[in-house]
Amino acid sequence: MPSVNFGRHDRGSATVEAVLLAPALVMLMLFVTHLGRWSSADARLRTAADHAARAASLVHPARMNTAARAAALDNLTTAGLTCERFSISAAIVHPSDPRVVEVSLQCDIARAGLDVLGVTARQVSASSSEVVDRWRTDS
Repeated sequence: MPSVNFGRHDRGSATVEAVLLAPALVMLMLFVTHLGRWSSADARLRTAADHAARAASLVHPARMNTAARAAALDNLTTAGLTCERFSISAAIVHPSDPRVVEVSLQCDIARAGLDVLGVTARQVSASSSEVVDRWRTDS
């Protein structure tokens, strides 16, 4: 009776499969990292917009942009979000009725470590409004 050697012809195939699948798995992990960074940045930017709007509502209209920018950058730095390009605008919604200030933020998310994917800069934006504090200290 001849002896049968099952699996002998498959020797080394697991190594070949691992070598072929490794680059695809690395690319998949990088892509998931990019999506996670984008989602997290969106939430962090909304929080920064809320803080910036509150800071702008507490100061004189001439200082709203400065106060909003400082509050937003402080919040983003604390949250660990890095923007390649950052812009902010703070303005009274209706100049004839200065009761509400609106702040808009835009951030191009940093792509550090994701150059392999060929990802272009992703711009995230957020805005928030706040009622102007009638009893602010520097009116």
